[in-house]
Amino acid sequence: MKRFLALMLALLAFTAALPCAAPAETILWEDENGQVIRGDDGSIGFAPAASPEPVQEPTPTPSPEVTATPRPAPGGTLQYGDSSEDVLAAQEQLTALGYYHGTCSGRFLEGTQSAVRRFQQLNNLPQTGKLDAATWIVLFSEAAIARDGSTPLATPSPVPEATPFSFARTLQYGDSGDDVAALQARLSELGFYEAKVSGGFYKVTRSAVKAFQTHNGLLADGVAGRQTQELLFSEAALPASAEPLPSPTPEPTKYTLMVDVSNQITRAYTYDESGEYTVLVREMICSTGTRSNPTPLGTTIMPSKRARWGYFPTWDSHAQYLTRIDSANAFHSVLYSAPDESTLSVKSFDALGTPASHGCVRLLVSDAKWIYDNCKAGTIITVYEGEYDPEYTMTLKPTLNSGTLRENPLPEPTPTPTYARENFPTSYRTLSRGKTGEDVFMVQCRLAELGYYTGTITGGYYGGTIAAVEAFQRNHGLSVDGAAGQQTQALLFSEALDPTPAAPPEATPTPEATPTPAPTGEPELTPPIPQNVG
Repeated sequence: MKRFLALMLALLAFTAALPCAAPAETILWEDENGQVIRGDDGSIGFAPAASPEPVQEPTPTPSPEVTATPRPAPGGTLQYGDSSEDVLAAQEQLTALGYYHGTCSGRFLEGTQSAVRRFQQLNNLPQTGKLDAATWIVLFSEAAIARDGSTPLATPSPVPEATPFSFARTLQYGDSGDDVAALQARLSELGFYEAKVSGGFYKVTRSAVKAFQTHNGLLADGVAGRQTQELLFSEAALPASAEPLPSPTPEPTKYTLMVDVSNQITRAYTYDESGEYTVLVREMICSTGTRSNPTPLGTTIMPSKRARWGYFPTWDSHAQYLTRIDSANAFHSVLYSAPDESTLSVKSFDALGTPASHGCVRLLVSDAKWIYDNCKAGTIITVYEGEYDPEYTMTLKPTLNSGTLRENPLPEPTPTPTYARENFPTSYRTLSRGKTGEDVFMVQCRLAELGYYTGTITGGYYGGTIAAVEAFQRNHGLSVDGAAGQQTQALLFSEALDPTPAAPPEATPTPEATPTPAPTGEPELTPPIPQNVG
């Protein structure tokens, strides 16, 4: 009866002293320049702020025997600087419960204060670091929770009869309730969980679920779905002390992403019948890092973190649909001044197709969303330098609707003009960067015919065409400005520059042919190498 009364007094004091729940601290992750990105979706989640590591007093002493003898509370609150027999008794009880590791001197100093705060934290009391009446009663009661999560002073409860397992729901990060507590208890029983059974599914629980899954040959995703729970609560579950089962062979991810920093194009491939990533699924214009803040070349594996909206504090800007590339960079949309689609940065949109980021890969909103929705953790990402072909890059760039601030659909491709020198228009216009049309197409064809242009013939006048015109002008004594004016075009299409047909070679006697033996079997075929994969 005395134990029961002590327990009831402790619980009443604990209930009266319960604080309001503190708001969770938003998890932030790094952006392209070592700053942080604020995620607001469940995949990043929330976690309580960590308490600072306390300063411990040196010279540990042997732990005294734990007792549940009620001790009258002191007349007032004990706090830093106090010295008394009550402080000594509290130090001994905190030592027995695993919170205090210093000398039991009867003096209330930093180590005692830290131990009291840790005790209050684990026993759901206000974390004041002071020994008030409520803390004192719980400390010397059967309800006191030790540092290891146990209640060594409590009377053991009768063991309930086991009930058959029944799957109710998938349990994952952020969930809470009795089913989470049951999950933790079973994981603890099998040796995978060593914390307090709290009923909250957070980092420690997720790590324990992953450890159980790995040990029992399941896909280790940290989510307790039906398959994981049914095995966990069955007699077939292997404890941590048993020999682990082999891990399953993971299913290959559906896509691989190739980022061409030379041409500012991100390409998505899926696998063919042989399991090789050769089937081009999507091409996306982008902006990668500048010369001073380049996007790192090489191959990485996509992490799991992603966010619907991200924030870049250094530049006070936002972006949509962030999907991690590595610890510092991500795929994301063009920039916004606020997490609102009406605040799109036109400058950021106009820069697509050129290096403009601090290491991330900026994309059209539709393309960033496609990656966010379709490319899961484990996707292989390769960043490489392709063969320079800016005209092709610009075929992937739509115009921006100034009213809605959304990209317009790309126009349907027009029929390819028939190239012939005599078909070139007789009315000239000066062709320069950004011009498009049939006359640009003809100029590109003629430059390619003469060996100056090696890019894709698109009818768009950009870096590759400008470089070819400059080379042509330089070789023919013209003013080198990269623009195809009337003088440049007239010379370019003149008959004087037509390639001279080569003379036919003299006939030579043909030796008598030796019969070629028939092959003994079909030759081995070499699969084609996909272009621009790098």
